[in-house]
Amino acid sequence: MLATLLIAFLVCLLLRIPVAAAMGVSGAIAIFTSGMNVPLAVVPQRVFVLLDSTSLLAIPFFILAGTIMERGGMASRMIGFAETLVGHRRGGLAQVDVLASTIFSSLTGSSAASASATGSILIPAMKRAGYPAGYAAALEASCAAIGPIIPPSIIMVVYGSLAGVSVGALFLSGVVPGLLITLGLFVVNAIMARRHGWGGGARAGFGERLKAARSAGAALLAPLILIGGILGGVFTPTEAGAVAVVYATIVGMFVYREITLPELGQAILEAAKTTGVIGLIIAAAGIFGWVLALEQVPQMVVGWVQGVTSNPTIAILLVLGVVLVIGCVVDVTAAVIILVPVFAPLGVSYGFDPVHFGIIMCIALVYGNVTPPVGLLLFITAAIAKCSIGEVMRHQAPFYAVLTLALAATVALPGMVLFLARL
Repeated sequence: MLATLLIAFLVCLLLRIPVAAAMGVSGAIAIFTSGMNVPLAVVPQRVFVLLDSTSLLAIPFFILAGTIMERGGMASRMIGFAETLVGHRRGGLAQVDVLASTIFSSLTGSSAASASATGSILIPAMKRAGYPAGYAAALEASCAAIGPIIPPSIIMVVYGSLAGVSVGALFLSGVVPGLLITLGLFVVNAIMARRHGWGGGARAGFGERLKAARSAGAALLAPLILIGGILGGVFTPTEAGAVAVVYATIVGMFVYREITLPELGQAILEAAKTTGVIGLIIAAAGIFGWVLALEQVPQMVVGWVQGVTSNPTIAILLVLGVVLVIGCVVDVTAAVIILVPVFAPLGVSYGFDPVHFGIIMCIALVYGNVTPPVGLLLFITAAIAKCSIGEVMRHQAPFYAVLTLALAATVALPGMVLFLARL
């Protein structure tokens, strides 16, 4: 059964069948040909069981909130505010991209939304300022990768739902690693700007900064409301998503007045399509994961790793190696659903805190967003920059180094990662 599952899945990928369909089809084929008299009615049952989760309700809420924020002027105002703060520095536009993407990531939890919102404005601006198109696209892809790490995070919602780990604790534990990546991207930009002579704009005066802060005030208040509400126990992560939708709608329609009722309807439609795609991936991955569980793959993996080493450090390196390879060829959301049942028990068996191990897994899976051949962010930013994936990859190495160092720090310093969650 396991061999049939893996062969069918690989064949589907080679035929360039979408990952969701590949997982669903391969799972159904494995069940049908297993000889175990498992009825195909199990397929819709597993789909329903996996999707029947209150935690997953946060996903459509945060997707819709991000769409409304993008259309309602919040993203553009945050970019304007970021420009007054760091736009005058060497490599100013690139630094604006990092800061604006970090702020926007704290509102949506979606890397694709961040790449589209900030990239559509800043990638063309960087090209006009003399930055290579590949560098602008590589930077934006890496900046947008912060989205699933800084709360809220869609993949953390999925991880917490599957592993039985507090989504709120995962959110809070993602703050420090996310900020580490932000700091690393600032440093890389500064080095590259000095090497290539990329300058900055005029320094904004105090009055300009104050004006930009007032303009973006409602947008900048949103992450404080969301994170503060979760940290203070005012609402759950799922309820935070609903709060974000209501807040973004009020700000977009009545404060900034940049979104009308017809545009709100379009935003809801766009968010529904995105949610449908993610839901289909989750459902199909549920079938795939159920077959893996039926074949006792999690127990096999735990036994194999424990047979290889009793050292937690070596064990986590083995896990990360597998996760990084799978992240190169499988969509991130699908990878979470496939890998969590396999590796979450392994982390517990080696004494890792479940929340800490979840953050390690999420950061490792973020690589999937910026690595070919499946890396969604590379395709989004390359399309905006009007360049090839190969051109983007020529500039990607230093950004991979940032992600690697952040991942290493996350593994080595659990106290730093869990600081906020333990408050």
